[in-house]
Amino acid sequence: MDAWNESSRRYITEEPVFYIPQADQWRSKPENSKQGSGDLIAWELGEKHTRELMGYIELGMQKYENALADGICAEQARLFLPAYGMYVRWYWTASVQSVAHFLAQRLEYDAQKEIQDYAKAILKLIKPLYPISLEQLISDGSNKEG
Repeated sequence: MDAWNESSRRYITEEPVFYIPQADQWRSKPENSKQGSGDLIAWELGEKHTRELMGYIELGMQKYENALADGICAEQARLFLPAYGMYVRWYWTASVQSVAHFLAQRLEYDAQKEIQDYAKAILKLIKPLYPISLEQLISDGSNKEG
């Protein structure tokens, strides 16, 4: 059993922060899978997409700030923010079994790299607290270590 609460930006005035891959971090799509990623793409192509993403984020931020300045409520102004790359604050209340289920799925080799990184961080936090429970709940695999 679990529950979570994500910051919606309706009442928070802190500056939005975005995930922007560097030129050498863009990956190709996988050859034989619907999810996950393949090898890194050429640096030049990555640089192009990093610049384009930064421009897109800057435009969205300008539109967001303009909407707020025009008196638009925050819950509608936030529609201008690029959501998929924006970091959010959230609180997760979960049983060890729910966390183990999340880890078992998100630490798999074919999971998206960014969610694997997140799962490794969660594993690093929870493993010292519940080492025996996690060992029993997560099947043994070399990719489970953070």
